[in-house]
Parts: sequence; structure tokens; C-alpha cells
Amino acid sequence: MKRTLLILSLLFSLVTFASEELKKGEFLGAKTVEIFPDWFKTSFLDFNDDIEEANEENRHVMIYFWQNGCPYCSNLVEENFHNDGLVSKLNNNFDVIEINMWGDRELVDWNGTDFIEKEFSEYMSVQFTPTLVFLNSNGDIVLRMNGYQSVKKMHHILDYVSQKIYSENSFASYINSLNDNTTGQLNDNPIFKNGPHMLSRSSALPAQKYLAVFFEQPNCSECDTFHNTLMKLDKTKEMLSQMQVVRFNAISSEKLLTPGGKRTTASEWYDELKLTYKPAIVFFDKEGVEIIRKDAMFKEYHLHGIFSYVLSSAYIEQPNFQRYLEDKSDKLRDQGITVDIWK
Repeated sequence: MKRTLLILSLLFSLVTFASEELKKGEFLGAKTVEIFPDWFKTSFLDFNDDIEEANEENRHVMIYFWQNGCPYCSNLVEENFHNDGLVSKLNNNFDVIEINMWGDRELVDWNGTDFIEKEFSEYMSVQFTPTLVFLNSNGDIVLRMNGYQSVKKMHHILDYVSQKIYSENSFASYINSLNDNTTGQLNDNPIFKNGPHMLSRSSALPAQKYLAVFFEQPNCSECDTFHNTLMKLDKTKEMLSQMQVVRFNAISSEKLLTPGGKRTTASEWYDELKLTYKPAIVFFDKEGVEIIRKDAMFKEYHLHGIFSYVLSSAYIEQPNFQRYLEDKSDKLRDQGITVDIWK
């Protein structure tokens, strides 16, 4: 009788284990656009040749980094790249070349260095897709956008580059010049402490916590949406409570001391960091070295992924955020948790 019960118990355990193995969490939200617009340039991926050909037509080269399953990339292609006004500007002023972040095609960059796509993406420190990189006639990077940009923002981006405004103004200054609503209040949130902000930290005098620096602006619809949605989530509050969190008005002259010990103002620092979006968040380690930045629109899953990437110190062992997030997603699904990357 005891032997029978033991066998039945073992069989029940095996059935339960097998059942649990079959209940792997779903993976939702991934989407890939297989066919690119026909106005993308057919390139042999020798960027010196591409730049020379663009120069002959008074055009700029735009490199579009993407990856399979990226819903933000899909959004860019389906919305931005099918907007008549944007398509007209792109057709008239840009040679668009796509690079698969994990691809194996061979290429030669504008310095004559040989890469395959994934090596080039790593060399260019691509952490998010889509990433857009704009080159001038000398092969200099005149603007870089890390993450999805709205149709309205994309119009400003293309005008800034095609009209060569970069030769006179930073992108931040250009965008500020387009906005008349520079007065008003930032969204109230008790997590942000009042200044003055002396953020200096170093290997000799490290801080106790990671640092998250927010840059926002009054009358910013993207900032309002961010505060009314993601900043209200309990998980957001819990994760930010583990960091030193400060916020600056990106167009203000508020004085501060950067993590590197430099005296500057909020607007000057935003410009110096070459940030392009509001709200932006820049994360620094305990010694004052930048870890990663959120400089575009991200939904809940990716935002919290950035937070955990910092708090877990995963960036030390895994310098590529996308690899980290992929591994994190797999582990969650192995636990039976559904992952929705477009949540």
C-alpha cells in the first residue's frame, strides 16, 4: 500500500511538473515590419560612397537602426514613414539606410572600418530601437535620436537637419525656439526634492544610491502624460524610491553641480548632454558615470526594464540593454508570467 501511494505521489509530481513546464508565460506586443518603404536607399553599405552620393544631390544620410519584433520600430514605419508630409521631406532631402541591430551584413563605416551590422550597432552604442543617426557631408553625426519620435517631432527633426540648422544651433535650442509656452509649473510630485542640487560623486567619494536625473518643461504634453500614467504606478514609485531622484526644468537657468563636479545650469546641462526629448531621464552610477538614458517615449515594460537594469547593477555584466531585457523577459516567462513589451 505504501509503495502504491509512493508511486502515485511520484506520478502526480511528474504530471504537475510537466503541466507547469507547459504553462510558460506568453510573449505579447512584438511586431516586425517585414517590408520597408520602397524609397529607402538600396545601399551596398559603404558609407563613404553613400555620403558622396548624398552630397551630389545636396542630401543627408539617415541611418535607421531597427530589430525584429520591435513595436516602436513598427510604429515608426507604419505611422511616420507613411505620413505624406514626412515622406515628402525624406524623399526630397535624405537617403535612408536601414541597419538591423542584430544583422550579419558586412559594411564599411565613414572612417573606413569594416563591421558586420551587429558589431557596428555595438560600436555605435545602440541601446534602443529605433535609433536614427543623421550624417552631414563630412560624415559627422549632426543629430541622433534614441527611440521612437512622434510624427510632429519628426517634422522638426527633418527640418533641423535638412536646413542645416545644426551648423548654428543645438537641437535643444532649436526646439525651444519653436515653443512660446516657456512659463508655468512642472508637474507636482513629492519624489522630487528641492534644490540646490549638488550632485558631485566620484570613485574617491561615491554616493550611496544610484542617481536618476529628470529633465522636464512646463506646458509639455508628453510630460503631463508621463506623470498621469507611468509616474502614478506603484512599481514606478517603489523603484524610484531606491534611487536619488532629482528634477530640472530643462529650459531654466537653475544652478547645479553635475555628478562630474562641473558648475552649470539646467538648460546648459540638458544641451551638453545632447538630450532631445522631454521628459528625459539620465541615470548615473554611484561614482558619477552615466549608465543609460531614457530620451524618448517608452511604455511601462521598457521603462521599468531600464529602472531594473540600473538598480540590479546588471549593466556591469551586460552592457547591452536589449540583451538584458531579452534575458529578463525569458526568465519571467519561465515563471509563467506573461510579458507584454507594448504595455
